[in-house]
Order: sequence, then C-alpha cells, then structure tokens
Amino acid sequence: MLNLATVQTIAQSYSPQELFAALVWQRRFNEFDGKEVMTDLSEHTDLWASFLFTRPIFAPDEHGLSFGGVIDTLAAMANYRPMPDSSIIHFVAYPADTLYILAENQDTKVSQLVEFGKKWRADSVEVSDSTSEEYSYQLRRRLRYRYEEALLDEGSQQNRDAVVVTYWWD
Repeated sequence: MLNLATVQTIAQSYSPQELFAALVWQRRFNEFDGKEVMTDLSEHTDLWASFLFTRPIFAPDEHGLSFGGVIDTLAAMANYRPMPDSSIIHFVAYPADTLYILAENQDTKVSQLVEFGKKWRADSVEVSDSTSEEYSYQLRRRLRYRYEEALLDEGSQQNRDAVVVTYWWD
C-alpha cells in the first residue's frame, strides 16, 4: 500500500542516489556489508559520480536472465514487510547483489575503486568502457556515445569520459 503523503515527503527530501544508498545500507548477505560499502563511498565521493544497486544486467541477454532478476526484485518489493530483528517471520530483502558505479575514466580513481572491491570482499570486480571486448562491435559503438563525455565537470563545464565499475557478490 502506498501512502502518497509519505511518497511525496520522501521524493521532496531525498535524491534518487540517496534512495539507492538506503537500499545498499539495508543489505547484508554472505560477504556483503552494505553499511561498510556506503561508509566507504560517502568518505570518497571524489571517486564516483553515481551508483546503482540491483540485480546483474547481462548484454546480450539471450536467456532472459536480466528479466528474471527484474521479476525477483519486483516480487521482493511486493512482499517486503518491515519486521524487527527479533521476529521469526522475515520477508525477502531487496534482492540486489550487484553494485554498478559510474566513475570518471581516470586510472587513479578506477584503481582505487577496484581496490575497494577487495576490501568489500566482492566475488567479481570488472571495469567496463566502450572498448570492452566482451561486447560486439555494434554494441561497443553504441556504448561509446554513452561513455564518452558522459560526466559534466561542474567547475570547468567540460565533459569527461566515464567507466562503469561492477561489483558482484555471490
């Protein structure tokens, strides 16, 4: 059930990035500790431009795995009920296991973000840009326009190239 007054208050009070930060903060499973990840990201805002916490996104997605992850997320959100830790009834938490960070394509920043993957005990850390060989030539061409000059530098008003650092926990 949506309480529109609450939705309005939240929408006026928080950015989309803060809402995703809250989802990361809540999550703890296997080696993943959302509080640790959010603490590190909040202390190093110079390293990243934005992040998204979700299910893995596969391209190309011949077997519908990405869509299956969307269905899992929708079901978890539909069935979520806040319960105290002492409760014997627990509902499925937001089922994200993959963190995508958009960052400037700068070696020092990217290497620090990759190092965080070790600290956070991620099972996999990958850096993607428009040159990634895993994509077809056509897809690399389309992605190039999204990565190149994707980030606007507020001070100089010049665009900067971006990369996506992906962390996955099993």
